[in-house]
Amino acid sequence: MLTKLVRFLGSIKLAVPVLGAIASILIWATFYESKVGSLVVQQQIYKSPWFGALMFLLAVNLGVSTLSRYPWRGARKVGFALTHLGLIVLIAGSAAVIHLGVEGLLLVRTDQPANHLVRVEGELLEVMDDQGQVQQAAVMVTPERIISPTQFAGLRLLDYIENSVETVEYRDGDAQDDPAIRLVLSSDRMGQTFDQWLSPAAETVDLGPAQLELWQAANQTDLQQLLADPTQQQARQSGTLMFKMGDVDTPLAIDDLRRQDAVINDIQVHLLNVWPDFRLDDQNQPITASQDWRNPALEVEVTQADLQERWFVFAQAGPILAGDESLLDLDWEYQIPPPPTSDYFRVVVANQKLYYAARSSKSFTSGPLVMDQMIQPGWADFKITLADWLPHGKRIQERLPAPSGVEGVPALQVASADGQQWLTWGDSALIADGAHPKMAAFGPRMLALPFRVGLDDFVVERNEGSDSVAMWTSQIRIEDLQGESAQKRSVWMNHPTWYQGWKIAQASWNPGDLNQSTLQVKREPLWVTALTWSGALLTVLGVGVMFYGPTLFKKRSAVLEQPTEPITAEPTPLPLAPQDG
Repeated sequence: MLTKLVRFLGSIKLAVPVLGAIASILIWATFYESKVGSLVVQQQIYKSPWFGALMFLLAVNLGVSTLSRYPWRGARKVGFALTHLGLIVLIAGSAAVIHLGVEGLLLVRTDQPANHLVRVEGELLEVMDDQGQVQQAAVMVTPERIISPTQFAGLRLLDYIENSVETVEYRDGDAQDDPAIRLVLSSDRMGQTFDQWLSPAAETVDLGPAQLELWQAANQTDLQQLLADPTQQQARQSGTLMFKMGDVDTPLAIDDLRRQDAVINDIQVHLLNVWPDFRLDDQNQPITASQDWRNPALEVEVTQADLQERWFVFAQAGPILAGDESLLDLDWEYQIPPPPTSDYFRVVVANQKLYYAARSSKSFTSGPLVMDQMIQPGWADFKITLADWLPHGKRIQERLPAPSGVEGVPALQVASADGQQWLTWGDSALIADGAHPKMAAFGPRMLALPFRVGLDDFVVERNEGSDSVAMWTSQIRIEDLQGESAQKRSVWMNHPTWYQGWKIAQASWNPGDLNQSTLQVKREPLWVTALTWSGALLTVLGVGVMFYGPTLFKKRSAVLEQPTEPITAEPTPLPLAPQDG
């Protein structure tokens, strides 16, 4: 039984259908790739377990077939063995290239520092749990919107829209929901009327030259600050941290916490870090991407007797406990005053009442706001009317494909135990998931290089006497991450450069912006390259030996076996003795 199985594994009966199946798959994958892209084909076919098993079966067939002809005597058998060995090595090298190779695009500019982040194919889903542990997964989406993986880090991936716009409305909710208002904006001169919902969870809507805002005032001081004329306010503060314990809310000014810890009853509040624009770096460590207050976050440590907790409090996403569970029954809210630089129409909720503040380049007004009240903020002839007011509004969010001609953003829909939520490309969001909320971000998939590449100059050469482009060259600067050394290189089409095993080639350029260049960065381990080259050489050598070896062997044997005539020496005549007369 075992002998029959071995014979079958090395037989032509197995080789033909396996080779036929592989050839058919490769032909179909070539056409399929033109529709869905190389990333989808790699994930669904070349990196799939079933295709790997098929290639492994072919390698086994080649190996058993070769061993069954041992000993390899004669040119044909030696060539046969070398050819099959080369094919096995090629299969192994191809698998290593597919699974271990790295390729991406690097954007460099002359007016920016050297860059080390390569954009690779696919999107990245990043999830941070309440313990601070971060998990990452590459997200692949087919044109039919089939998502892979379907589950990750406790979330289910439901849907994806490549170019989406958000639609939001509010309905009456329960006591835990935030207030919401609907404003109607109209302009007789422009002939436009549209309405906009606002809530503290998404308190600012950018209208271009002006903003619509909704804020909640924690106390009378906050109310006065939010309704004050910005031209009379002092420089912007870092905001207020609301310390919530039970039914008691205690405001703590961030600027005061920077100087001194706060003590509330027997609880000490210590401010560890402030990040105006919170991000995670390549090592998943918190940093601030800029000094603009775009995504402010705090790190706070609270101590009571021998109990200690550490919290991350986000102005947009709320608090996250850095630990298993809260033992002190605390809650937090981080409030940032809005920047006074833009014109705005601001609505403030305080003690179940509404107030407004309208700022334009010409005037500033403020006061109470009631239903159907019409306000002229001073933006041309625009009028603003309060059309709806929900003290407890439940937010209903939907993502729809953008209409033709409208620019949207990619979005990924995920689901947890508490419901569904959309993640927009490039943004992070807090996802409720029972007692263990998560922070999730959806965006480009990036790879950090072990060096940086800067663009010193981008040179475009044109044909003499015309504006047609003859050649373009990126003059780059390669730096180590420590900034201790730098090398200058030139890269142009079909003339790449190599650095530490990485191939850097010219990918594309922007004719409208010669300060920018796009480079292709590719790497595969040296042993993988050696493996593929060795397999190719063995295959060529084996074919040569198998087809030309017998002829050469026969010619050599014929030369060696050709009979040779014996060499005979002519007899030397003896001198005749003189005869007596």
